[in-house]
Amino acid sequence: MADNVNPLTLQDKVVVITGAAQGIGEATAKLCAERGATVVLADYNAANGEKAAAAIREQGGKAEFIAVDVRNAEQVKALFDAVQQRHGRLDKLVCAAGVLKGPFLQPEDLPLEDFEATIDINIKGVFLCSKYATPLLAASANSVMIVVASGAGVIGPSSSLAYGASKGGANGLGMTLQSHLAQRSIRVNVICPGNIVTDMKMSVEVAKAQRDGTSVEAAVEVAKQNYGVPSGVAKVIAFMISDEADYLRGAVFTR
Repeated sequence: MADNVNPLTLQDKVVVITGAAQGIGEATAKLCAERGATVVLADYNAANGEKAAAAIREQGGKAEFIAVDVRNAEQVKALFDAVQQRHGRLDKLVCAAGVLKGPFLQPEDLPLEDFEATIDINIKGVFLCSKYATPLLAASANSVMIVVASGAGVIGPSSSLAYGASKGGANGLGMTLQSHLAQRSIRVNVICPGNIVTDMKMSVEVAKAQRDGTSVEAAVEVAKQNYGVPSGVAKVIAFMISDEADYLRGAVFTR
């Protein structure tokens, strides 16, 4: 690589990011585009997803949005079929779609449908993306798949039984994908963010304050002052999918 080339560049790489309409996924899409990638933002939230992709294009980046429910095999297959048809390849995949339901509920109070929806999005969604993305990634040099898990369920508990179980499962799936796909020259890493100021995390802070009978506004303000931000995690992910991170193995934890 020439000395004047940024080793973290993603120039001309095709990157798919699920959960890209908000939070960590959106911040990662923005940064990857800034570093030269063609970014495909995928999310269930079409309005926010289209807005996020348009904002990237307005800044001179290359981005498009494709609506997808990662729980739906047909929609996930259609996503990667579209990537192949429009771009001819896939270099990097970031599985950032996630949901948290039922914070602070005891097992008998957690609706089964909330538990199942969380598992479907946070684990099944990663599997379906890997299922349909793997042939494309295997055909690309230096391809990478990133699974966004969490410290919750991996090194500590969660406010939500469903979320903790799902993120522990996502971590295990990511590690297993790593061993399966290494022989096909696909690097798989897991990233486990800590407390990050996202809409999902703020909803937990609100629920906690309401449970405890304390000020919601104060709880949110304290969290914003002390927690990390999505753009910080995006910087880590952008490094992880770059060629500079070729020696990286296993899970990475962030603040």
